[in-house]
Amino acid sequence: MPDNSQANNIVLKFHYYKPREQYQEGDENIKKRDFVSCNGSYNYVSYVHSGASEQLPKDYEEYIGNKEKSCGAFNQNGLLKEDELKELRKQLQTTQSCIWDMVISFKEGFGEKYCRDYEQAFEFVKSELPKFFTRAGLDKDNTVWYAGLHENTEHFHIHISFFEKEPLYYANGNTLKYHSGKVDKEVLISSKFQFEKKLTNATAEIVRARKDLMEYYNIDMSKRQITMKGKKLLLELYEQLPKDGRISCDSDNMILLRKKVDDTTEFFLKQNIQTKQTYYDFLFALADFQSWKLEREYKEADNYKQDLLRRLGNLTIQTAIRIGKISNEIEMLNINIPNYKAVKKNYRKSILDQIINLMEEDSKIVQEKIYAFESYMKKLEYYRKQIEYEERRGKYKESEYEM
Repeated sequence: MPDNSQANNIVLKFHYYKPREQYQEGDENIKKRDFVSCNGSYNYVSYVHSGASEQLPKDYEEYIGNKEKSCGAFNQNGLLKEDELKELRKQLQTTQSCIWDMVISFKEGFGEKYCRDYEQAFEFVKSELPKFFTRAGLDKDNTVWYAGLHENTEHFHIHISFFEKEPLYYANGNTLKYHSGKVDKEVLISSKFQFEKKLTNATAEIVRARKDLMEYYNIDMSKRQITMKGKKLLLELYEQLPKDGRISCDSDNMILLRKKVDDTTEFFLKQNIQTKQTYYDFLFALADFQSWKLEREYKEADNYKQDLLRRLGNLTIQTAIRIGKISNEIEMLNINIPNYKAVKKNYRKSILDQIINLMEEDSKIVQEKIYAFESYMKKLEYYRKQIEYEERRGKYKESEYEM
């Protein structure tokens, strides 16, 4: 009988199938063993690798929706090639080990957020499955596994199948045997919490933020385009700066220009390969952590962003002033002077140098702030673990099992 258990965002379905000869004739598990051990043209490897099919046995229909697709079967080394899939099927057909079949199914919305593509699924399974084997009493180095992320309109889920290479378990007169297949329910319960924790911890948040960033801000501009657009933004800012009084991000006479300063600053951050990824990691992580109902931490997170933009914004303002003055000097040049073109070229080079310096300084400041923020995240992760520990203690008492 399968062992299943349910958690907040993850449902774990867990089955194991003994070798065919260990079942009595007529047992429905014989067909299931045939399917997972690839005794047929359409089998579990094919299903995990390619997704849903009309040939799928009814026993597996509960896992899927109508428009399911697969990212492809993979193991600890990455996506499996055709020759590797062929070799895997051979091993499954001949093994005398139990074959385990585990489905990690995500509640609607959770999978799309935390495990929505091959890269995320691969890193998650590669990291967590060996730990699961250890908790289950299996030798991770003696276990062959493969997996595949399946996607449909309702929920995302990962199929994982594994078996032992050799019999290493002593039983009945020191005879080496394969494991019986059963995994303690407490192991399944703790594993689900570990799986969810892995997907939602601070490190995973940063990985997800980086991926979101690269997908949404995949803007490539040439150096010439960056210079032209950057110069335009800085000159617009220069023209709007107050003519007297203190000029900095936090001065009263700059209130109406703060958004302009931030937008200009962010333009250069996005175009600088050194800062683009790091800066948006920083912002996405802040946005996620602000959802925590910890008032002190919420304010602290908000202050990190404000302080970063203030420091970068002051650099933007100073650069805008310098470039504005250079542009004014260019306009005042007498076009009839003999070396007019050479002088103008030098002025333009000076503008480019100013922009490059701004981007380099921005990079240094962002790196400094991200190091400080890492310390903040470690502290927040400590609170997260404390809360999860308390919640887990309560959920162990209330857990229900699907059998």
